[in-house]
Amino acid sequence: MTAIILAAGVGKRLLDASGGRPKCCIPIGGTSLLARLLTDLAAVGVREAVVVTGFGAEHVQRAADGAPLPVRFLHNVRYTEGAILSLWTARDVLDRPVLVMDADVLCSRTMLKRLVGSPHPNCFLMDASQPNTGEEQMLLVRDGWVRSIVRGGAPGYDLMGESIGFLKLSADAATLLRELLARRLEQGETGIEHEQVYPDLCARVHVGFERVDGMPWIEVDFPEDLARAAREILPRLGAA
Repeated sequence: MTAIILAAGVGKRLLDASGGRPKCCIPIGGTSLLARLLTDLAAVGVREAVVVTGFGAEHVQRAADGAPLPVRFLHNVRYTEGAILSLWTARDVLDRPVLVMDADVLCSRTMLKRLVGSPHPNCFLMDASQPNTGEEQMLLVRDGWVRSIVRGGAPGYDLMGESIGFLKLSADAATLLRELLARRLEQGETGIEHEQVYPDLCARVHVGFERVDGMPWIEVDFPEDLARAAREILPRLGAA
């Protein structure tokens, strides 16, 4: 399995705290988000990682030094546009089993093990215990399958929970996602998030989910997230 790690964004809200580096390079407990993620991926059996860089690419590459699995870097020169272009940059590996992952998430290794080991060949990690403030990417479930993902959620579903930002796909589903990305880009939709293509995927293949309610994780977007990551999440990772 190949992990596609999207690490191209500027992270404007954290530039002061990061010293001008991409946020995945910020150390928490002495280890950057990216280095920690690469170590945990190797520990759960992922064979290689493809890291998509953009802003501060040289910092991202240095943060991956010493990773315990092979790491390849692809550069998205249009990183100031939509994140769809970052995933498209990795299109050549969308022909095999993959994990599509945001680089700004601190989580327990157990969560990654649950995703990789899920019986669902196509699978999201979902936390249905988190409050919905309207900003989160919410997974919408009906009849046991993820039917859509929408920022802020939507009514009329059996279950709704926040996406952790990690998606496992089989080779067939990854190939389909590549086709769906190409279609959107052909239509000129270069400014959208990659998650905006996922509803099309969910309409064509069964995508399951694994719940991680109450497990330690955080998406690092704001300075207060950094403080909470160090104060609350990091101390719980060893026990998770």
